[in-house]
Amino acid sequence: MSDTPPAHAHQPTDTPPRRGLGPWMSMAMVVGTLIGSGIFLMPAVLAPYGPNIPFAWMISIGGTFCIAYCLAQLARRIPGGPVAYMTSAFGEFPAYFAVWSYIITIWAGIAAVALAMAGALSYVFPATGTSGGIFVLSAGSVLLLAALNLIGVRTAGRVQVIATLIKIIPLALVILFVAGNVGTGEPLQPLAATPITGAGIIGAASLTLFSLTGFEVGAITAPVTENAERNIPRAQIWGVAFTGLLYLAATMAVLWVLPSEVVAQSKAPFADAITPVLGPIAGVLVAIIVAISAFGANNALMLGGAEILHSIAKQGDLPPAFARLRPNGVPAAAIIASTVVSITLLAVSSAPSFVEIYAFVSLVSAIGALLLYALCSAAAIKLKRTGGGLGTMLAVIAIVYAIAMFFGAGWKATSWGIALALTGIPIRWISRRLWPIPPAADGRAAPAEPAA
Repeated sequence: MSDTPPAHAHQPTDTPPRRGLGPWMSMAMVVGTLIGSGIFLMPAVLAPYGPNIPFAWMISIGGTFCIAYCLAQLARRIPGGPVAYMTSAFGEFPAYFAVWSYIITIWAGIAAVALAMAGALSYVFPATGTSGGIFVLSAGSVLLLAALNLIGVRTAGRVQVIATLIKIIPLALVILFVAGNVGTGEPLQPLAATPITGAGIIGAASLTLFSLTGFEVGAITAPVTENAERNIPRAQIWGVAFTGLLYLAATMAVLWVLPSEVVAQSKAPFADAITPVLGPIAGVLVAIIVAISAFGANNALMLGGAEILHSIAKQGDLPPAFARLRPNGVPAAAIIASTVVSITLLAVSSAPSFVEIYAFVSLVSAIGALLLYALCSAAAIKLKRTGGGLGTMLAVIAIVYAIAMFFGAGWKATSWGIALALTGIPIRWISRRLWPIPPAADGRAAPAEPAA
């Protein structure tokens, strides 16, 4: 098969009846995926890094904003989402490899977020805090999400808006609590006594990366977003800026309320931070909100993963079952595959502690996103869709940031991410030989020029 960009890569990938996400739903997809599980467990994961933490957040927020800017510029000019952007710039195979790597990110991300949700619920129901209880809660939440997404896009969109509004509550509460303490002269807890080093900052930044992945779901769901060329760029830029600053403030607030050694062992640090002040009921409520937040984030990941599997299946890179839609416009095979793989990842996860499991799975998930981030940013430069000189500079920063995060994630997580990404090569080879798409059907007979 030729790797020249297919004509359909430059066209909306679905017909109008599938469109269903309005501007608020699109914004909720970005913010709701960003405010998922990552921020609620991030104080525990970052606690040992001490004063390196604020520098790490500033690097991650800045790098993520640059990537979001590149995706926003591409979304304004090229319909179809990241698959279309990378195919237009680099051809089908590089685009497929990056997208398959990103699919690994989504599957690992669903597993990590489900773990975070189960950890929050174990705060409410201590009997479920065992490894078996955590697995049952995690797997059950993934199955429930699959059922909701099989109903239709609008259902997933409504769930996302409601969950996004709810999940902001505990972040705001802990920030207000710290502000009140400062106003009354109460001393703040010191950060862990860790020296500030370049390795420490990059290591912490690679962990914060997972909290800031997911904003690209807005672009991925372009085929089912109304007026995508306007709504998606707005959601990308404003969603990342708002969420990044909220993350920085909320993480530092938790670490200023509780001793770092306590935070490092907590399964629900926000609940632990608020409980001493407002009582155990408040802690339970926060834990429930965290669980709802994680559930909402996984809702967006499930929808985004299904859409991207559907997109590459239409190019002949997956078995044709993934390209088929149910009468309600839902790619059922893609949703079922995401569910099975995510639950499998949950089943094989093992580590000495809950936080270690979460940290490793989240790093593997983040690794899968980095290649997509780097190639989309490079596509903006190659296709001259950066919006000018400043935009080109931001795209270069985005590429450098993505490469730096590969090193920061460590060899173990990176090697797992690469190995999982390589599994996509034989899948594509087999799919193209067993189920070839005729040139007239896939548009390869007449390659199109990049969109103006």
